[in-house]
Amino acid sequence: MESASKNFSRYFPVSVRDRKWGWYVTTVGEMRSLPGEPYPQAGHPKGFNFDWSEGRVLDCYALVYISHGRGTFESRQSAREPIEAGQVIFLFPGVWHRYRPNADTGWSEHWIGFDGDAARHWAKNKFFSPRTPVFKPGQEEKWLTLFTELITTIRLNRPALQQVMAGFAAQMMGQLYSGQQAGLAGDDQALLIVQKAITKMQAELERGLNAQSLARELKVSYSSFRHTFQQHTGSSPHQYLLELRLVRARNLLTETAHSVKEISQLAGFDDEHYFCRFFKLKLGVTPGQWRSRSQSKRKAS
Repeated sequence: MESASKNFSRYFPVSVRDRKWGWYVTTVGEMRSLPGEPYPQAGHPKGFNFDWSEGRVLDCYALVYISHGRGTFESRQSAREPIEAGQVIFLFPGVWHRYRPNADTGWSEHWIGFDGDAARHWAKNKFFSPRTPVFKPGQEEKWLTLFTELITTIRLNRPALQQVMAGFAAQMMGQLYSGQQAGLAGDDQALLIVQKAITKMQAELERGLNAQSLARELKVSYSSFRHTFQQHTGSSPHQYLLELRLVRARNLLTETAHSVKEISQLAGFDDEHYFCRFFKLKLGVTPGQWRSRSQSKRKAS
């Protein structure tokens, strides 16, 4: 049997600086396992190597992207399930698991192991769960590109390599979460409605838009619109609209000589007094104080 080629793996020490950064990478690699070849291949250090009969428990997180072939995965917190090309397995620290390619197909896998306070914060706040560790995030070309660029960066051994690799890990997690939310929010038509809504919000802030009227214009029920919008953006349409108005108001206060009353209208607030109360609630200062501080900073620079 022809041996696998173009395999790559690295395992990284972690310094005090890396831990303070809040996110660090423990391992990166890719491997092609040919049909019928023993799995996993030898050469992985203790703590990362395993065999099917015993499985494995990691002390860090890991993403395993399968770009070719099929296989099987199971963990202590999830049932055994088939794995196919395009899927990502999210491994959690302290959770027993095992996976392997099918003997008749083999597979190509790409992985990154990581940990840190930031990663643990995401898990603690339930952005992801070990009970649902397998994802079909789509946009496969992005995953392949990210791993290719990451491995190239490692070979170049850039300064502050850990911090650069942490950026790749965070981007992959963002892609994974985006794919997860897109699945929860609905199909391409639902995404198109959200995109149209955001475009309208940005273009027509001053005309007194509200979330209910926007749903009517888009010819969808408000409850459905609100649910889809929340899944895609993390905010309700109403809150998103208020935040856009707040951004517009901040920019106008900094860049123009308009009065506070004029700015409240240009940002789409119906009432100047409500605008001032909301502004202070969100930013801790009045619109006038914000303008004074912004002008002082500009003069100082």
